[in-house]
Amino acid sequence: MVSGYIEPGNVVAFLQWLSLYIDHPHDDLDQVALAGALKPTDSDDPAAWFEYPLAGTPDLLVRMAREVGSVGVHVEVVGEIDPVLTARIETLMDVYW
Repeated sequence: MVSGYIEPGNVVAFLQWLSLYIDHPHDDLDQVALAGALKPTDSDDPAAWFEYPLAGTPDLLVRMAREVGSVGVHVEVVGEIDPVLTARIETLMDVYW
């Protein structure tokens, strides 16, 4: 698992790049699924996280939740993640924070 934070306005760009890295065909349906998805989330409540599967190589599950009282979005990426993909995800989190 790779975990970190990004700004709310960068969620779409983060997922677009992550999709590119795993050959997931990111399209308009991905945008529709994300619309308003983070509003009811709370990082302090594990049951309130938004989960978004990305089918690719490898398949990933992206979990996201707002940090209440902060501007950040807590992001966890789960799957069979090798060291190269780990570095790419960590770099994306650094860029989009």
